[in-house]
Amino acid sequence: MARLIVFDFDGTLTDAEEEGRPFRGGYLEDVAVLCGISTGEVHVLAERFEALVAADPQGFGWMYDGHIVAPATVDPYLRMMPVARMIFEHLGRFQDSGDRDRLLDGILYKYNYPKTLTAFRAGARELLLRVPAEATYIVTNSHTEPVQDKVRQLSGQGEHPDALLWLVDRVHGRAKKYILDETLTAVPATVTVPGLGRPILPRRRLYFEVLDALRTEVGADWDQVCVVGDIFELDLVTPLTLGASVALVVNQHTPQYEQDYLQAHPRGAVLGTLEAVGDWLLG
Repeated sequence: MARLIVFDFDGTLTDAEEEGRPFRGGYLEDVAVLCGISTGEVHVLAERFEALVAADPQGFGWMYDGHIVAPATVDPYLRMMPVARMIFEHLGRFQDSGDRDRLLDGILYKYNYPKTLTAFRAGARELLLRVPAEATYIVTNSHTEPVQDKVRQLSGQGEHPDALLWLVDRVHGRAKKYILDETLTAVPATVTVPGLGRPILPRRRLYFEVLDALRTEVGADWDQVCVVGDIFELDLVTPLTLGASVALVVNQHTPQYEQDYLQAHPRGAVLGTLEAVGDWLLG
């Protein structure tokens, strides 16, 4: 059994599509106001450009500091970035790339993210009740406090409402899994995945430092670490290169190249349910 189990949260233990519906709606309403068009027109454009993103999952990505750091297809938050950019491009609005990035990734994202719902994946509570408390942590890009609130909600849904409160103080938010640092020589500079026409970049120093600190705290070697997430590039590639075992929790938008790569990897797993995650972790 693993001595350290790390879960991502949003999209892994929650249903990102359901949670993100009000985010998408609010974001598009703001884009419509900024562009001077109706909400009906902006939704038509969004559906058109979302179809383009879905048809070419490796052609679009989350751009950060000049690099693609994650695919854009996996959840509604990442998909909104290229879709909104294509809407602006189509309408000839906000042509300065710096202004556009600050508007889309900063103001509109931060303003609309609090509109998200809470929708747990089936089996989330049962999974967290199965895993050993002394080994289990959450490491997420989301802010710590909202995820802690979700853990409290999840804990309160069962017969014993305090059953998961031990996990609240084990949430490590703002992990910034998207920030690259070329000086992190503990991991390779790139990982090549068949079927993907660009290299994946695993040198995510801030994320590495959180994982390494937890590993040291529990006294685990990297081959005693298991990480569970829903986005390979953000959650899994860095620990995988260090020797950890990883499980990709898939949804209808998970790129096939990620699934194929991990299914062929001796330390990888591709799982469709949280019950299967528990079996994998405890098997």
